[in-house]
Amino acid sequence: MTSTTDSLAVSAEPNKPDVGFVACIEGGVLETQALLLFESIRQYAGRFRDCDIYALSPRTGHAISGSARYRLDKLRVTYIDAILNTECRGYGSANRVAAAAYVEEVYHHEILVILDSDTLFLREPGKILLPPDVDVAVRPVDVKGMCTDGPADPFDGYWRDLCRCCGVDYEEIPWTESFVDHHRIKASYNGGLVIVRGKLGILQQWADFFFASVRQRLTPYAEEWRLRSGVSWIDSAASRLWGSNQAALSLAIWSNTRRVQELPPIYNYPLHQHNQIDPGTVHAVFPHLVHVHYHWLFEEKLASNPLFDSAGPLSLQQHDWLRSATADGHFGSAK
Repeated sequence: MTSTTDSLAVSAEPNKPDVGFVACIEGGVLETQALLLFESIRQYAGRFRDCDIYALSPRTGHAISGSARYRLDKLRVTYIDAILNTECRGYGSANRVAAAAYVEEVYHHEILVILDSDTLFLREPGKILLPPDVDVAVRPVDVKGMCTDGPADPFDGYWRDLCRCCGVDYEEIPWTESFVDHHRIKASYNGGLVIVRGKLGILQQWADFFFASVRQRLTPYAEEWRLRSGVSWIDSAASRLWGSNQAALSLAIWSNTRRVQELPPIYNYPLHQHNQIDPGTVHAVFPHLVHVHYHWLFEEKLASNPLFDSAGPLSLQQHDWLRSATADGHFGSAK
């Protein structure tokens, strides 16, 4: 991969916002994704470009390369190689939960931004600076999936069991709408971008709730099924847990605060579902994306990636940067 690391400014902004970015990094595709994310923050996040970044490897057996360690240092990223996820090692999303809780407890910031590694910033994310009457900013899930639309829903029993496990009143979880398929659902939020006030303990509550549900063997799905994540295809026991960390996040949020803001779709835009999004919404938001969740699309031919469309959100510089970064096969090939 051609790196722009050495061209990045090394001087920190003296009055930078008190914001910490948090993402996981592990050997393989996730390593490549995370480094690209961190470069995007340093280059394109505007007034947030010099804010603290934390990269965590929360489970054993997934060491990053020496070259990745070097680039993390050049990008001024704090690397944390601590074993935090010992209870749910097969479910990759559990790493994000454990990492977020750890950073919230150990590193004190006014605002923490929890990110999936397969995401990028293309413009300054001004919504990170939460207004005084907001404690959390999130995006609703893309599709209904394992969410519930009420008592008759096949997943409703899981949500009620999760609420009992966590001591949360099911009726206190509000209704929202999934972004792509427009289902009315009990609030569930995409874990690819979560913005919280660091002093509230929401992220530690998230970990407490999620790992408590794992210990009680609560799973949304009774059987294993095959799905594609941003890193790989999944058809193992982890598939039974899919979506459970986001459900636990919703419970953690609503048991701590009612001051929740849903971000506009220029944040955490689900690029892999671009063709399923309402055309009017695409026309209004796609050229102006701030933060994009690309999932596996850099494993595909760039000609099939809507991010590179002439009417898309990339500047000429970003075109060149991403073409160079994805040209040498470090993202692997689609399975």
